Amino acid sequence: MAGRKPRQPPAGAGGELRPRPTAREDRGAGAPDPRNGRAVTGRPAPDAPSAAGSAAGSPAGPRSAANSPKVQLLPVEGARIHELRPGTARAAAPDDIQAVREWEPAPVPPGPGRGRARTTAADNPSGSRVRGADADARAEASILAFPEPPVRRRRRYVLIGAGITAVLLAALFAVLFFSPALEVKNVQVQGNSLLSAEEAEAALAPLLGTPLTLISDADAGELLAGRPEVENVKVAAVPPSDLLVTITERVPVAVLQNGREFLLIDEDGRQLKAVGERAAVALPLIDGGTEAVNSEVFSTVTAVLAALPQNVLAQLDHASAETLDSVELKLSNGQTVFWGSSEANAAKAKALEALLLVPAADPPVKVFDVSTPNRPVTR
Repeated sequence: MAGRKPRQPPAGAGGELRPRPTAREDRGAGAPDPRNGRAVTGRPAPDAPSAAGSAAGSPAGPRSAANSPKVQLLPVEGARIHELRPGTARAAAPDDIQAVREWEPAPVPPGPGRGRARTTAADNPSGSRVRGADADARAEASILAFPEPPVRRRRRYVLIGAGITAVLLAALFAVLFFSPALEVKNVQVQGNSLLSAEEAEAALAPLLGTPLTLISDADAGELLAGRPEVENVKVAAVPPSDLLVTITERVPVAVLQNGREFLLIDEDGRQLKAVGERAAVALPLIDGGTEAVNSEVFSTVTAVLAALPQNVLAQLDHASAETLDSVELKLSNGQTVFWGSSEANAAKAKALEALLLVPAADPPVKVFDVSTPNRPVTR
């Protein structure tokens, strides 16, 4: 407006005009910085009165405590806030300023969701600096724990389960294959008639002390391979320390006379066992002795005998053949069976078995002709 004079700054000591002091100049040396609450060590304000003069209420200086502006100290987050006036006794109290300057919250690593945890004045009511184990404990208590993602948790469970399974399998493997608790201590033999149990157990003795899980059929078969009576061998473990060996023997079909002893032979002419008496076995005797195995009709005769059921085979006394088509069987009661060739052996065996079940006639039958099995003839 016209005629109004511009406002002049207030006069200082001696009537000198001075600009209004800044906040930094107004604080003086040692006063806390309002931006971070730390003490400022710069030069003192030129017009700041001494602490002694302020305490005595001396009017010296261009500005008094009453009209000086307030300085608000802003400490670190969570600290107590002090309002001090420069030029008063309160401004010279070093304890409060030192407490504000020194107390800072302990650094806490940011959590997974909310960042840096805050430490408030309620956590430190004394206003002193938190140090040592207490600071670590409070920092840990301020960290927020979030649940583990389901995928990671399932993956961890799978890995743990796989590890436990591997350990259990290794332990089971060690028990089954290396534990002395499963070593063979007894061998039991069954299915044998031609081979005695004592001979079989003696042949299988090398298996004693071997873990049950390491013994196979082939292992027992190799030990009995030298016995002609044995055709097949099966083993079974009987925990904790027994081994059961089941022997399948070859079937003898005839007897060959060799001097004073008689040899049991199978269909292939293999000598299975020797007996001292003919009556010891109920099998037909093949004429010709041990040389009969070299004749051309021997395989034909043994094939016929192998086709007969056991009840019929036990009634035969001997078997012979002059040609491949003239196989004859002699029953122990004196009756004769004309078999013919080795063709249709199964049908001929059924026909002969049926004829032997027919009640005896008068006069008795002397010859059973089964060379034509669908039309058997008796004479």
